[in-house]
Amino acid sequence: MSVLFPVSLTLNVDFPMKKLSCRQFPLRLGTFLIVLSFLFLSAPVTVQAYKSVPASVLADRLAREKDVDPQVVERFLRVPGLTADPAIVAKNLKQVERQASYDYFLRPKPLTLAREFLKSNLSWLEKMEERFAVPKELVAAIFLVESHYGTNGGKYPLLRVFVSLSLCDREPLLRQTYSLLKKQYPDMDYQWLAGRAARKSSWAYGQLKALLKMRDKVDIVHLKGSWAGAFGIPQFIPTSFLAYAVDGNGDGRIDLYLYQDAAASVMNYLRRHGWRGKMTPKKEEKVIWSYNHSKLYVSTILKIRDRLRAGNH
Repeated sequence: MSVLFPVSLTLNVDFPMKKLSCRQFPLRLGTFLIVLSFLFLSAPVTVQAYKSVPASVLADRLAREKDVDPQVVERFLRVPGLTADPAIVAKNLKQVERQASYDYFLRPKPLTLAREFLKSNLSWLEKMEERFAVPKELVAAIFLVESHYGTNGGKYPLLRVFVSLSLCDREPLLRQTYSLLKKQYPDMDYQWLAGRAARKSSWAYGQLKALLKMRDKVDIVHLKGSWAGAFGIPQFIPTSFLAYAVDGNGDGRIDLYLYQDAAASVMNYLRRHGWRGKMTPKKEEKVIWSYNHSKLYVSTILKIRDRLRAGNH
C-alpha cells in the first residue's frame, strides 16, 4: 500500500567537531530532536511502501472455475515470487498513442526491410497467399509494425503480465498504480482509473485462462512478450493464439517466432475476420481494425501495403 506522509525534506546538520561533556550531550541531542520533529510536522514528503500482491490470490479464484484444471493452477500460479507488478499495470491503464510512432514505419529504412523480407521469403509467401487469399504485403506490414520482424517481441514474462492485469482493480495494487501515474498525469481521476482497471482486469482474467490452456503447446513459464500481453512475431494475445494460430511449415507444432507459422497465423486471422479478394477501403479498414483497435495502426498498415505493392520509396 502507498503510505503518504506530509514530509519531504533534506537535512544538513553540522555537528561541532569538539567533544561534548556528559552534561552537554543530552542537551544538544534533545534540541536536535525537537527541531527534527517540527520539520517532519511542517514539510511535505511522500513515502512509497510497496506491498506486492501474490498470484495465489488469483489461484483461489481460478481453482473454482469449471474449465480450469486445479492442478494446472497449482503448478503455474502458486509459485514463490510470482506477484503483480504496478509498473506493468501503469503502462496498460494509461496509454498515449502518438502519430510519430507510426510515421517511423513509412520511412525508407523500415520499408526497405519489408521489401527484403518479401524478397527473401517470396516462394512460400506466394503459396500461403494462394491458400488464404490474403496479400503477402499485409503480412510484411504487420510483421514490421508489430515486432520489427521478431526483433522487438517484448521482454515481459506473460504470466506476470496477466497476473498483474487480472489483479489491477484490487487494493493495494490499484492505489499503487494511481500513485505512479499521478506523478506523470496530475489531473488523473481515481474513479476513472478504477473503472478502467475493472474492465482491464476482466479482459486479462480471460487471457490468463487462455494462457494456461496453451501450456502443452508453448512454454508459458518462460514465454515473454509485450507489457500489453502480446507475443511472437505477429504479437498475438493468448485467446488469438488458441483460435487462429496455425502450423505454417508443416512440422506439427506452432511457433509464432518462426516466419512461416507466424505468417500463416496472421493470414488465417485476417481471413476469418472477413478478408476477401477485392474489397472496398472501408471493408479493408474494418478487417485490420479487428487486429488492432487503432485508427493510426489501421492507416499505417494499409499505407505500408500500398507502398510495398507500388515499389515506392
